[in-house]
Amino acid sequence: MQNLLRFIRMYNFLIIFLLLEGYSINLYLKHNSFQNNIILSNTNKYTGKVYQISNNITQYFKLQTINNQLLNENSKLYNRISNNEIKDRDDEKKFNYISSKIINNSIFKRNNYLTISKGEKHGIKEGMGVICENGVIGVVHSTSNNYSLIISILNKKSAISICLKKQNNYGSLKWSGFNYKIANIENIPNHVKTVIGDTIITNGYSTIFPAGINIGTIKSFKENSETGNKDIIIDLFTDFNQVKYVYVVKSEESIEQLNLESLIHE
Repeated sequence: MQNLLRFIRMYNFLIIFLLLEGYSINLYLKHNSFQNNIILSNTNKYTGKVYQISNNITQYFKLQTINNQLLNENSKLYNRISNNEIKDRDDEKKFNYISSKIINNSIFKRNNYLTISKGEKHGIKEGMGVICENGVIGVVHSTSNNYSLIISILNKKSAISICLKKQNNYGSLKWSGFNYKIANIENIPNHVKTVIGDTIITNGYSTIFPAGINIGTIKSFKENSETGNKDIIIDLFTDFNQVKYVYVVKSEESIEQLNLESLIHE
């Protein structure tokens, strides 16, 4: 203890300087989203390698659990195929899925991100949707050659188009920033009938996600006379503290649709 106090007395000015410098940089990045995005994109390549090394060490001790998860997931996929649940339809977009492993994940911040172990050379691009076996994860924010940074739905910048599975009314998925197990649904009018336990899914209008991807179930709701829309809280199907593997959603037809729609703004 005496050595620690002696060290602090000797370097107190340096310690104070470093603390103030760190706090200043944090404030600067927090209130300048453009610079923050640049730093996130540039550091993604290097931090991805560090995350992967540390993640490989951690995963070594969890191989049995991960193998069981993979076996269960493969079993579900084989059952879906055998039951002819996966069908090609001429009136729906065709989606392909790129599997990847999560090597870094945050859930307790106001703006949470994930890093996955695949990037540009694997066909992943900015704006692609990301899902797991239980539901929606987020959207690709930026990529390097071997890694991708994902904006989690546990992020104040995230807004996913959804619908009520039974009533087929459309709304938006938002996150309040307090609990990684729940989220909020906006833009559902007060007159729409809602029931606790109803399922929330992707609506299919988005070019990012296919229709019918599970998101969660209604936990509670109440009418809001000021906005004219209900305040809905849902339980998310995905446990973001446990998820290890994801699928990046790729659709050439969606890219064609976006290119066509972009002509309106030219």
